[in-house]
Amino acid sequence: MRTRAGRIACLTACLSALLAAHGNTLLAADQWIRAKLGPFESISDDGRTPAIQSLSQFEQFRYALGAAMGQPDLRLDPPLRIIVFKDAREMAAQACDGMHLGRDHLMACSVASGQLPPAMVRELTRRLLETNFTGIPPATEQALETFFSTVTSNAVHVMWGAPPPANERTRDWALLHRLITQPDTAGRAHIYLHNLATGMDSSGAIRSLGEDVAKFNADVDAYFAAGIYQAVQAPNRALNPDRDFVTTVLTADDGQLARADLMGPGAEAAYIALLKAGKHTAEANEGLGLLALRAGDEDKAGQYFAEAYKAGSRNVVALTTYAKSESHYDVAIEVLQKALTIDPKYAPAHWELGDKYDDPKQRLAEWKLALGLQPHNVDWWVSYARLNEGQKQWAEAGRAWMSASQATTDPAKREEFLKARGAIEQQRLDDEAAEKKRDAAAKAAEIERLKTEARKEITALEARANAQNPKQPGNAPVVAWWDDPNLPVVNGTLTRVDCLGKQLKLQVKENSGTVRVMLIADPNGIDVKGGETTFNCGVQKPRAVAIRYKPSTAAGVFGEVAGIEYK
Repeated sequence: MRTRAGRIACLTACLSALLAAHGNTLLAADQWIRAKLGPFESISDDGRTPAIQSLSQFEQFRYALGAAMGQPDLRLDPPLRIIVFKDAREMAAQACDGMHLGRDHLMACSVASGQLPPAMVRELTRRLLETNFTGIPPATEQALETFFSTVTSNAVHVMWGAPPPANERTRDWALLHRLITQPDTAGRAHIYLHNLATGMDSSGAIRSLGEDVAKFNADVDAYFAAGIYQAVQAPNRALNPDRDFVTTVLTADDGQLARADLMGPGAEAAYIALLKAGKHTAEANEGLGLLALRAGDEDKAGQYFAEAYKAGSRNVVALTTYAKSESHYDVAIEVLQKALTIDPKYAPAHWELGDKYDDPKQRLAEWKLALGLQPHNVDWWVSYARLNEGQKQWAEAGRAWMSASQATTDPAKREEFLKARGAIEQQRLDDEAAEKKRDAAAKAAEIERLKTEARKEITALEARANAQNPKQPGNAPVVAWWDDPNLPVVNGTLTRVDCLGKQLKLQVKENSGTVRVMLIADPNGIDVKGGETTFNCGVQKPRAVAIRYKPSTAAGVFGEVAGIEYK
């Protein structure tokens, strides 16, 4: 009979053998690992190796695209989080297909082995190109997306050039295939693409390769017509699993949160479970708010977002979404300003903040910042252009319409935007003409107002002067006419008398047409012959006069009257 000690020894031996055979698998099965490299991070519940293998595929693709574009370290904004599943069936259960925006990250799904789906690779190409280049012609950008959608990788070696479906093979695609895969041009392809991306036209980019434009285009036409396309090995990055990847062990709660952030089936239950456990309170409320918005329940979403905000949310995606749905503008602006302190380069927050401002100048300023960060957003460019037109900022509106035409891939839209830009000049001219007309009318009205006031003032002055200067009685003192026979004389026609208190100013038009202004300092101190000694103020009935005067230095006065003789 086996003793108790013998049974224990046997069990111990069996357990040791089991651990030796399966220990690594058992320990790794529920171990959540996050691996980071560049703009990517992967999260796996199956240990470090699957996380690194999946991440390597994305990094090798980014490296190959950067090599082709002549820019090796491509940025991705926002960064991409990859949830790694054990197999395709487990991934399908989460309804995760392609790339989409999750709670706080751009999200994707993959399995440790197997190729990335072409649709996902196409989307990743588009996002990388949009983040890093602004001048690529739309046809070339579409051809790049098609070319790279067939790239394959085993996390070490990369192959590119496999032909896509026949209906996607355009001449622009064939040009890229010819450049990138053929030995005589492969080493120079990045020159052509980089120059295109910086605004050079196709002919200039071809010449930058040292090629004759006509000959090169003829060669591409022949290559396209032949239709023989082979995949070749692409540049790849030498990755060291122990040195190049930053890995972190996550808690089970961290892992469940990351998987819930895919916003797929089971996400709501996972968020609620985290709240009940008192874990990741801000993040769980953010996720529930986004799910409520997706379901069309804005009131419920607002409650969740408010709780997340109180809990100290630092998720710019959730904060921006919260502010967008918030009806109180002061609260929305406060939330958006907090989001921009967390990430000043988050374009949607700038756009939403501008949308909340009532002042058009503030709105335009924020929208301009948003477009500088996200220049491929066609709808934003259209809104920005129209607001500039409304504010009569014609030059900026024209630039916005041009940028919209460059951002769109729809030829009909591009033509529409270019027509809008062409109409800007006529709108500017029409507006300037209308403005000049308004200014002229305002000036004319102001001049007429001043004239009317002047006439009233002169009439009032004349009336007061006439009242103060009555006709002299017959026994008025006689003043000698020829006080000084050597004084000069002005001969002409008296046309006007301006009364200035006790003084008078006479306008006398000489035969030559020159008008002389003569001052009478004291009407009682001059001699008048041939007429009355009093004067009525204002315009006079023309009458010939000879005026003896003393030269005057007063401004605007030709002489001081000593005597007047009516003829």
